[in-house]
Amino acid sequence: MTMGEEANKASEEAVAGPGRPEAGIAAEHIPALDPKIQDQLGRVFRSFCDDLVQQPMPDKLLVLLARLEAKQREKK
Repeated sequence: MTMGEEANKASEEAVAGPGRPEAGIAAEHIPALDPKIQDQLGRVFRSFCDDLVQQPMPDKLLVLLARLEAKQREKK
């Protein structure tokens, strides 16, 4: 085993421990936020996305979609 492999293994072992399912995951990839905060952020993000989806589609996008559909019909 090379020195780099030994250091990597030692790092993984330091992260993984009893009751820690993150075996083999580097410390910087372990979520640092409290689960309650993550839940709150998820609710806020979902609310934002729900509001966004309810907005009418911009006219420019509707025109572009109509052109794309027309081209698709021409190909058939």
